[in-house]
Amino acid sequence: MTTIKPRKRYTVKIERNGETIQIVIIAKSLESMYKEVYRLYADFLIDEKGNDTGTISFEEIALFSTVKQELYIQASNRCQE
Repeated sequence: MTTIKPRKRYTVKIERNGETIQIVIIAKSLESMYKEVYRLYADFLIDEKGNDTGTISFEEIALFSTVKQELYIQASNRCQE
């Protein structure tokens, strides 16, 4: 049986020069969240000279996997002889 590492929901606020963007990222770790934010919004966070110009703040909420387990029993209409 394999175990699944729980994911987290990050509500991220990105700010730069009075502009604000709010997004939601689902990731397995804080590092993964930052990678995704920079992958999607690097042009917003970094200026032409490569300097960081924005700030990132976030709220982290753990997501729990829910597995619905059901037992299926095949019913037989035939009588046993």
